[in-house]
Amino acid sequence: MSKKLAAHAVLGVAVSSALVGAMSGCSGNGGNDGDPGSATTTAAYTADWDRDDRPRAAHGVTDPGVRGGVPGAGGVIAGTNANEAALWGEGRFRSTEVEATCDTCADFEPGQPKPPGAGDDATNSAGLGARFNSNTCTPGCHSQPALGGTSPFVNPSFKAAAAKGALNIVPFFEKIDGPTREVRFQFNPDGTRDGGVHQKFSVRGRSDAPLCTLGQPDFEAQRGNMSFRIPTPMFGLGIIDSLPDVEILKYKNANLGRKAALGIHGETNNNGNTGQISRFGWKAQNASITMFAGEAYTVEMGVTNELFPISKIEDYSCNLGAEPNDVTRTSSTDFDKPLEIMSDWMMFSLFMRFTDQPTPAPFDASAQRGLDAFNQIGCGECHVPSMTTRSGPTGPQSNALKGVTAHLYSDLLVHHMGVGLADNVNQGGAGPDQFRSSPLWGVGQRIFFLHDGRANTLTEAILAHYSPASHAHGNHPAYPASEANQVIRNFAHLPAGSQQDILNFLRSL
Repeated sequence: MSKKLAAHAVLGVAVSSALVGAMSGCSGNGGNDGDPGSATTTAAYTADWDRDDRPRAAHGVTDPGVRGGVPGAGGVIAGTNANEAALWGEGRFRSTEVEATCDTCADFEPGQPKPPGAGDDATNSAGLGARFNSNTCTPGCHSQPALGGTSPFVNPSFKAAAAKGALNIVPFFEKIDGPTREVRFQFNPDGTRDGGVHQKFSVRGRSDAPLCTLGQPDFEAQRGNMSFRIPTPMFGLGIIDSLPDVEILKYKNANLGRKAALGIHGETNNNGNTGQISRFGWKAQNASITMFAGEAYTVEMGVTNELFPISKIEDYSCNLGAEPNDVTRTSSTDFDKPLEIMSDWMMFSLFMRFTDQPTPAPFDASAQRGLDAFNQIGCGECHVPSMTTRSGPTGPQSNALKGVTAHLYSDLLVHHMGVGLADNVNQGGAGPDQFRSSPLWGVGQRIFFLHDGRANTLTEAILAHYSPASHAHGNHPAYPASEANQVIRNFAHLPAGSQQDILNFLRSL
């Protein structure tokens, strides 16, 4: 790495030394021994990145860090009726269950809480697939700052890898103090595009899969062909699910003159069959939280279900449960209580549907100035402060979701972010450098930022939005300049106090 490029890296635009190596995982061509991420992408495009006009934060501007105090998130949305509250509570519990491999080998009765003193890997559910990323849903991926959040301070992948005596090696891109990551391969061996999830771990060696010999993917051989994602927070998703398309389009078509001057031209990622606006996931690839839930169960835990009935890995010395496994429970002898009838993945979707949006901390004077500056420099054109669900008879069925203002700070559109953030993966209508404007509600209590978790400070995350246009290189196409470039230049031109106000505002959310 050149001295000039190394200097840029310290500023967090490429990869900060504060990220401790693999905390900065991302896509890239090529690889190095210490970091699977953004440094490899930068190395592939040195001619584009080795410049002196990159925006920088002012001296002394620092991220105040993860906001302390109560989580301010993870509770049930106000106004739910008794049935909705009961379903939310059951779904929340189901999301904590630990999966066994077969229908009859859980340590404790499926659907029942584990007794006090049970170990972390004690199982009280069933359906774990031959390969998986986690053996549990919210504790394994979504727990910061509360159940339903994002990756916590201590990476839960290490416990999942060894649970029940499994013989997994934790891949090089996972660090104990970094985020848990989902891995996608960019291309197949024949050069065609892949883009799908390749699960990190196998059940080989587990006491509840004694005949399984299936190993892990060879991640070392895929250096330079991998892209990473970290868990997205699930707070307020039922409100986002309830936003009508016309509400999203209203903000897409607002302030067009200013957006054009800033270089912003976000697009919707639409469902291929219905044409409706997709809005969930890092590339807005999922049209509903129901789809999000079913996909997460089969991709992250290998649990087949009504939406995805066939296992990703069809190895029946390792897949030991019924297929599909997690389905509506029709056996009256086993499940005779109303709350037990619905499948786990569907209950998980109801937990998401009725989990409230995060509550920000009270704004002090600096945070209020930061909000004003945030909008002044153009951040709010992509991170739209709020949208509202429809009220009345044409609104959602649930009264709790009617006429709700979502303070999400997102336009739910996908934007070209340039080579610096490109993961070279297509999903639906979102191309290899396009990402959804991540909702900023709750950002004050997050630890890792950007789609791959490369940044662990807001300053790094902001500056990483800047990226010049790049030429084609290897399997990477030519990328346009980031749509955020002018906004980031505007940020860099602010006085230090105003930059700090913006960071203080974000940590109040």
